Amino acid sequence: MRTSPTISIVMPCYQQVAYLEEAVRSVLDQRDVQVELIVMDPGSSDGSRELLINLKDEYNERLLIHFAPDKGQSDAINRGMSMARGTVLGWLNSDDRYYPGALKEAATYLDSTEPRWLYGRCGIVNPVGEQIFRPIVAYKNWRGRTFSIYKLLTEPYIPQMAVLWNRALWDAVGGVDVDRDMDMDYDLFLHFARRAAPKISTSYLADSRVHPEAKSSTRTFDGINAVAVTARQHAIGLGVRGKLAVLIHRIYGLRTKLIYGLLK
Repeated sequence: MRTSPTISIVMPCYQQVAYLEEAVRSVLDQRDVQVELIVMDPGSSDGSRELLINLKDEYNERLLIHFAPDKGQSDAINRGMSMARGTVLGWLNSDDRYYPGALKEAATYLDSTEPRWLYGRCGIVNPVGEQIFRPIVAYKNWRGRTFSIYKLLTEPYIPQMAVLWNRALWDAVGGVDVDRDMDMDYDLFLHFARRAAPKISTSYLADSRVHPEAKSSTRTFDGINAVAVTARQHAIGLGVRGKLAVLIHRIYGLRTKLIYGLLK
């Protein structure tokens, strides 16, 4: 009987003690899978380190804690992946959370020597974990029901926290771009798309948390501008369809700025 693959989740963490325990437990309390969590903390001073040390006593070798400076979130992710022992990979930010059963669903498909990745659905929650922005969630679910690289070029509709992949794909791509701060996930998925089409799950795999300190909240427009540049870069060599996708991306970007401006 074939054993289930080891899943390695990397969690970049900095000053997120309010949400950290829930994030950690959402990974390590997954059932019927072999999972390790690698938390990368470059110097939190809000109690995160003490919390992680206490959780280490509970989860033992399944929780790996790395306390060391890094060059930012992308660097932390790459360093964490280099420590990972698993063949199924993902990253979860320390203010987000997985749904029960999320990793089991992905593990079977991703247990392959061929490059593979998978994305599912993602909710949006407020600081206390209540579902919010349901129309935005429904829109992203609708956009994500089918996939092509041209469609992905029009806007970043794939939720980072609901994506997992295997070692073969990660090694083929070479990790996330350490020079990217706002859209490293979008860039990564566009690289993935050139190597393999994803499997699309209609299950909810994760929740993204919106709170005042989140980078997506404090630098919303920076993120929108960054993905526009990335789309243009990845459209090079994709002909007329690529150029059309970039044009649509520009229109969608203006719409998104308007929506988020109204929400704020």
